[in-house]
Amino acid sequence: MGLALLGAVLLVWGWGGLLGAALAGWGCVLALLAVWGGDLLWAGRRVWLVAGGAAALLAGGVGWLFYQSPALGVWALLAATATAQALWLMAQPQARARLGGLRRHLQPWMLPLALAVLVRIPVPLWPEGFPLISLVQMLLISLAALLWGWGRVGVRIVLLAVLAFALGLGVELLGSQTGFPFGLYSYQGAPQPTIGGVPLIVPLGWFALVLSAHVLAGGRPWRTGLLVVAWDLGLEALMPAQGYWAWQDPNPLWYGAPIQNYLAWFAVGYAISWMYRRLGPRLHQDGAFAWAYRLEALFLPVGLALLGLWPAALLCGLAMNGLAWLEYLPLGGCGGLKRSRGQT
Repeated sequence: MGLALLGAVLLVWGWGGLLGAALAGWGCVLALLAVWGGDLLWAGRRVWLVAGGAAALLAGGVGWLFYQSPALGVWALLAATATAQALWLMAQPQARARLGGLRRHLQPWMLPLALAVLVRIPVPLWPEGFPLISLVQMLLISLAALLWGWGRVGVRIVLLAVLAFALGLGVELLGSQTGFPFGLYSYQGAPQPTIGGVPLIVPLGWFALVLSAHVLAGGRPWRTGLLVVAWDLGLEALMPAQGYWAWQDPNPLWYGAPIQNYLAWFAVGYAISWMYRRLGPRLHQDGAFAWAYRLEALFLPVGLALLGLWPAALLCGLAMNGLAWLEYLPLGGCGGLKRSRGQT
């Protein structure tokens, strides 16, 4: 993933289009191959290194001969390496067995969540497409939430989605028109589609991401509130920069947002989590959908850093990931760790 992040930085800062695209795209592919069979690749490194190296030299040589492009040579090197690794893994019975085991454990909700991750990759290549990409991403996460919830509480997840969506939309309409409870802000000029001026992705986020935070929090509303506040630390830097809302509050604390904004986020997150707990008590008994929040905790700080919003990237990254992985921190000794895992 280091290559992919380096490529994204090059693309955003305009230091090399083809080189950045090569690193960003093939870096992700190589990372996936490493997850699939990194141990097998290391054991058979001589074979695929020789095959991949020969193919890379041939492709890179042709590219240099006709186009005089070092970036094309890097592209050929990474493409040949990834192809050689993939072919090597497909030839290994152990690697094929892993794929078979993965297929047996796949669930319908995992596909839209995976697609939600993939659609974020083109953002550095197409920054003006951020509104469309964000909408598609949130729709996919919401679909994943519905599919996941259906497997736990059945049709009741539809009711919970409607209630959370309505509560989120209602509080945003109230807030943008009166300044309560978040503070003085406006959605004027926000990207379409909107409902009453509120971008559609906002109430969708109140449903889907708060559900993921609720699951991660083990059904504890107070912890869900903290998780959504940590999320908003990044949103208040990112979304105004993308034209979704603008702050006019006279008492700004963080990127224009006042302290009452974060108190309100905690309260609304708490309320939605309480509703999930009361009407869908089985939701927090399966922690799988917590990965939606954990993935957001990875991508949001990276996106902020690529935009040069370093204070927000640092604070949001520390807050979201600190809370998201709290159960794995050695707090209170091994006994405390085991109790924390049991609660979530």
